[in-house]
Amino acid sequence: MSTHHPPGTTFAPDFAFQVALGVLEASDALAARRRPITPQAIARQFRAHLFPTRPTLAQIKHGLIQVQCWHDQVLTRDLLHHRSQLVTLGTQLQAQRRQLDEDQFYLDKMLRETDALLHHTLTAPHGTDAVSTTAASEIHG
Repeated sequence: MSTHHPPGTTFAPDFAFQVALGVLEASDALAARRRPITPQAIARQFRAHLFPTRPTLAQIKHGLIQVQCWHDQVLTRDLLHHRSQLVTLGTQLQAQRRQLDEDQFYLDKMLRETDALLHHTLTAPHGTDAVSTTAASEIHG
């Protein structure tokens, strides 16, 4: 098959890109905590964040080289900065979405409880209790 690659040191370009992005995010997280950026530390970040597949140290080293190349080029440096802003916005939106979901849950709960209270206070047109009027009509009906 043409899609089958014999085992070796190379890996699929799409996987290499995903590893490079993972290395970028892991190295940014390590830098933010003022931790050394080593392949071993990045591997721990991959394990901690449940990356779908765990890259080898060689693949992580290759990812580090790619990230360094991105940082060295002016255009990709700007793209990396823009991507970082997008990631931040995405994180903020997820937090807002979680908060809105929580608010919606409590709003729906309060609405149901209010409706239940109103339902139990229904009155018939002549001021009598609608529940007892309904019960009386069922007995006489």
